[in-house]
Amino acid sequence: MKINTENWTYSHYYSAPLRAFVSLGAAPVADSEEVIMQYLVTLTDKDYQELFQSTHTNLDEALALLDEKYGHWELQDPLHKTDGDGCTSCAAH
Repeated sequence: MKINTENWTYSHYYSAPLRAFVSLGAAPVADSEEVIMQYLVTLTDKDYQELFQSTHTNLDEALALLDEKYGHWELQDPLHKTDGDGCTSCAAH
């Protein structure tokens, strides 16, 4: 299983102590009150301190990069986790 357009908002790749995921961001348009929605491929440490981030205007492009760079790591999908001890593992959700 990979991170895809259905699970990207709550799943991430994990390789102790690192995490890689896609999040949503926005950037202002120059000389305008508009913003551009962005998809951010982010790599963090165990404390969610950012180590790397790339910006993409297309979700499919962001997911392709995420899978290319980190797809060999363990997938953490809290909606499909069946083991653990409740709240600390997301198994209760």
